[in-house]
Amino acid sequence: MRRLPTLAWATGAVAALLGALLAAPSAALGEEAAPARAKEPAVISLGDSFISGEAGRWQGNGNTLWGSRYGTDLAAYNCDSWEISCSYDPARVYGSSYANECNRSVGAEIHHLSAVRVGGRTYDIDEDDRINIACSGATTDDILNTSFKGERPQIEQLADHAAAKDIKLIVLSIGGNDIGFGKVIANCVEGFSLPSYAGWHCNKSLGPVMPGRIDAMRTKVEEVLHAIRGTMSDAGYRDADYRLVLQTYPSPIPRGADNRYPETSYARLNAGGCPFYNDDSDWARDTLVPAIAESHERAAANVGGVGLLDLQDALDGHEVCAKGVQQSVSGNTLANPLPKAESEWARFIVSGFTQGERQESMHPNFYGQQEMGGCLNDMAGTAADTFACNSPV
Repeated sequence: MRRLPTLAWATGAVAALLGALLAAPSAALGEEAAPARAKEPAVISLGDSFISGEAGRWQGNGNTLWGSRYGTDLAAYNCDSWEISCSYDPARVYGSSYANECNRSVGAEIHHLSAVRVGGRTYDIDEDDRINIACSGATTDDILNTSFKGERPQIEQLADHAAAKDIKLIVLSIGGNDIGFGKVIANCVEGFSLPSYAGWHCNKSLGPVMPGRIDAMRTKVEEVLHAIRGTMSDAGYRDADYRLVLQTYPSPIPRGADNRYPETSYARLNAGGCPFYNDDSDWARDTLVPAIAESHERAAANVGGVGLLDLQDALDGHEVCAKGVQQSVSGNTLANPLPKAESEWARFIVSGFTQGERQESMHPNFYGQQEMGGCLNDMAGTAADTFACNSPV
């Protein structure tokens, strides 16, 4: 009779063992467990409006208040057959980011990147793995430690994506808001827009102060680059596992001699949307933009191992009011837009809210972002540490 408890225990043990075998047959039979699924390769953009996709709503410029704006407004829908009357939904272009004005457009630079070469291997990048966390108006502090427009610092967002994906390229555009680039443009525009006796030439007052601002900016840009490296290291990445690229800024306006509207005419303001004096245009194109680019080049070199994408000439020949191109006109529609080759690739100055938003002014538009995205894609497909986006004309 004393054997019965022993038999009951043995029967229970056998049942438990059989249950374990059925629950995990591979492990029980000594077979190798299936490996964890590898994370998807991804690319990500950080920074400000020039990479977030600000002004991506517009494929060229059309100087009219009505309808599809001569086929330039990609937010227009439900138009009549002549596209004279339309409804507008900027979220069709900017998605949910339109609500907080980060304005990350569907045509932003990062979305044109199809593959990236790292360590002698090329990684194809799916559309869902082209990530954009840049935000229009961001400064270096908004990347490093400041919540901006209701979003966490971009460096914290990068950490999340680095854990979820296999990041292969990080591209950064930053510094313009640190030096007050938008205020510089506003000052130049105001100086031109006033009567000549009351106006001014912005290069005279701003030229002397910009070198100091640019020097201070470089220090902050270097801080951002070091923070990115540290964040990726904390996430388990080696520097050789991904590429880090810092990009420069393109010029949205041409040199004075290349402007198709006379300096003496208010057509630069009322028709062209490029209200700048010739000498201010020359200063912006030949002094300010190159100085920022040189500062970025030094920052990349000082940090080490950082690539440089030079976009100074990315819009050359297609800037706002440039000779050889034009605005869209009556007869151009969303179905029949002015071709890219004939269009302006930057958003003209918006003086009111009747056509989009002021903050879109002087940014690469849909065509400009397409061009810059193509340059980034070309660079990513090579092993080049520096890459210049050559003049398209």
